[in-house]
Amino acid sequence: MKRCALFLVLALCLPLAARADDATHRAKAQEMIILLHTDRTVKQISANFMKQLSTAGEKLIGPNATPESKTQLADFEKKFAQMIDGQVGWDVIEPQLVDFYTKAFTEEELDVIVTFYKTPAGAALVEKMPAVNAQATQLLQAKMAAVQPQMKQMYGDFQKSQAAAAPASPDASAPPAAAAAPATSPASTPKQLSASQLTLRAPGVSALSERRPAAHSPQPGGFAAGFPCPPAASK
Repeated sequence: MKRCALFLVLALCLPLAARADDATHRAKAQEMIILLHTDRTVKQISANFMKQLSTAGEKLIGPNATPESKTQLADFEKKFAQMIDGQVGWDVIEPQLVDFYTKAFTEEELDVIVTFYKTPAGAALVEKMPAVNAQATQLLQAKMAAVQPQMKQMYGDFQKSQAAAAPASPDASAPPAAAAAPATSPASTPKQLSASQLTLRAPGVSALSERRPAAHSPQPGGFAAGFPCPPAASK
């Protein structure tokens, strides 16, 4: 009887302990998010949306807008702001980000990370990394722009080498053999053919022409965002 009572107590206490551990884990993930200023980033995104909308709306109604148009624009901006808050507002995004962090990091890892970001060095990293990342991005873009002509030349040379090395099909340039027309007597041949009759072909010609290998030609290459794009593979 005592054993049954003990098992019952353990069964009741274990879920409570698990929920307590999960709450502690989530609290540490939430603290990490705040230390990383993620809330600022999300709120800035929402503010940028609203700024773009306001600018576009003002251009739409023009500088000489009527009071009615201004009222309609203000009402539209209010509804748009409500929609944005409902989709990417901090109250909506934060719980999902906490889920991401709790799944990605153990509670012990979060302890170490949070402790670091509370130090002066950790705070400096959070504050200064956006500017450093922006400079690194500008550097890479400048380097890629400088090397783009050379990349195009190298890729063009490679295309030409592949076109020259590809063996030509023996019948690639020869037109398909025309199917023999059925013999008809002069009396049964009409003097004039309709447009539909001109497009008719003997059975088998279409299938043969579809199976005929196409003549080889180098595919055009392309460059997107400074990177060479390989030619599309022939089907």
